[in-house]
Amino acid sequence: MASKARLGLYLHDEEIKRQIKVAAAKRGMTATDYCARAIEERLIMDGERNVMGTDKDKVAFLSHMDKLRQEIGPIGIPTAELVEEGRRR
Repeated sequence: MASKARLGLYLHDEEIKRQIKVAAAKRGMTATDYCARAIEERLIMDGERNVMGTDKDKVAFLSHMDKLRQEIGPIGIPTAELVEEGRRR
C-alpha cells in the first residue's frame, strides 16, 4: 500500500463537522476524501497546484488544444475586441 501524508483538521464548530459528513455521504465518499478533494480544488484555484498533474500530461493537453484550434479555425472576431468587451463588463 502506498504511504499517505497525514494532516490534522481541527474544527471549532461541531455543526461544520456534521455538514462535512453529510455532504460526503451524499457523494458516497468518506469525510477525509471529501476534505482532501476540497483542499485540492482550492489549491488549483489558488494556482498552487497544477491541474494536469505532470509535465507529460500538460504537454499532451496543450498539443490537443492546438489541434482543436487548427480544426476550429478563427472565431471571427479580433482578440483586441474581445478584450475590450471584457473590460466593459
